[in-house]
Amino acid sequence: MRNPFKRRRNDAPNMNIKNLVRQQGLDKEQIAELLRTTPAAVEAFEDAYRTHALDAPVDETDLFGMNSRQAAAMTHGDVDEAADDCIRRITDELVAQTSVWHYAPEDGVRVTSFPALPDGHDVTREEVMALPREMRPQLTGSLVTKDIDEDSAPAILWFYAKSKEAEANGNTEQARQLYHRFRQGLDILDLDPLTYAVIGTNPNSMGHWLPALVEAARGVEGLRIPETTIARVPLPILQLTRCEYMTLTPTTKRIVDEWAKEVFGLEADGDYFIKTGTYSSKFDFRNVRVHDPEEINELGEYLLFIHFQALQMASPLCSPSVYGVSTTNEWVVRRFISDTENRPTIYKGLPLRTEYRVFVDCDTDEVLGIHPYWDPEVMKSKFDSASDPDSLHDSVTYRAAEPELMATYEANKDRVAALAAALLPNLDLAGQWSLDVMQDGENLWLIDMALAENSAFYRETVPAALMRPSEERWMPELPANEE
Repeated sequence: MRNPFKRRRNDAPNMNIKNLVRQQGLDKEQIAELLRTTPAAVEAFEDAYRTHALDAPVDETDLFGMNSRQAAAMTHGDVDEAADDCIRRITDELVAQTSVWHYAPEDGVRVTSFPALPDGHDVTREEVMALPREMRPQLTGSLVTKDIDEDSAPAILWFYAKSKEAEANGNTEQARQLYHRFRQGLDILDLDPLTYAVIGTNPNSMGHWLPALVEAARGVEGLRIPETTIARVPLPILQLTRCEYMTLTPTTKRIVDEWAKEVFGLEADGDYFIKTGTYSSKFDFRNVRVHDPEEINELGEYLLFIHFQALQMASPLCSPSVYGVSTTNEWVVRRFISDTENRPTIYKGLPLRTEYRVFVDCDTDEVLGIHPYWDPEVMKSKFDSASDPDSLHDSVTYRAAEPELMATYEANKDRVAALAAALLPNLDLAGQWSLDVMQDGENLWLIDMALAENSAFYRETVPAALMRPSEERWMPELPANEE
């Protein structure tokens, strides 16, 4: 069969992948069948995609269309040696404020708090302001850059209290609107200590559920968890996610990079998967896999951009406005789970491996249902609803992989459900959850959890009679006043 993706001599140099596919007179199903049966076509298809779409210049006006590396490159700049002392001392201040939870399959769990610094170490406001504006750090261990001087907590918690009051009075729509403002404020307003503490109560954040999952999985053979480090991000760094990313100075980003290298114990030859406590931004996989030594040096600013980008989804200027994507004060670095099967990729590099979403009730120790994470109807509808080259590539790639994905899912779903059931008696969590399991060869990896009602496929999978949404509790336990 003639390779339909091989460029003919009269093809225009700027032929894009959409035209390249269209001119062959094949629909997506026919192209997918070709990719399943003709290895040379796969190579040519991917080469055309890289040439005409994947390596295309970034649109600097499209915040949600760029990835963390592109954003970092747009804001690169030299850091003057005059700032070196400030960078080192501010980094030390921030490291001293950080707590880290680390799990390694060989060594178990380790919790680390870094030593306090001696008096007189802190960088002062006068030292910061003495530097030229273009190299001035926008944080220290005790100073932050804010839009508004007043604390945000009183306004945010007013909306929360009023939403509860309206709910008690039966004003459902008013309660919903007030609650929306509360959750939106958690994502976009400046931080203060109380707001930071409220954000830290989100049960979907990895630091809440992963320690419990690690303990429960100890006695279940056949389920694995990748090496993971969770850092509680100091407030001055997290406040930077409320600042316009493109206004951050090279000195500021260098401080975040140096902090990340130290608290995560990054290795120059490491291969990492990075995310916030709730969000990986995997829909452009270049955001989440970091393994080049030069990029590992910039890993901190990648996390900063991912978090900033996610919070912008909650902005009133974003339509629709979506809160909760990164309502977290944690950042996470995991060992990348290598793709041993050389799976095709979607989302600009994500290996398309079989994944299972299992719904469980931790109060009754029941498995409520299981669903394919890469649901065929949902995936094809998602890709087909857009006309950009990336969606075209992913639509065809998914269709080509679908038969094997679903055959593997059907062959293994009962085993996965049984292993999930074996976890439950020792899983010290309350309520109903989704548990995501990824398969690589014969290995099954526990990779994610979230409250069931916040998870896709909950209503499609769990019988209505068994649904028990969790009661939200956003109020943190604060230290007692000693006065």
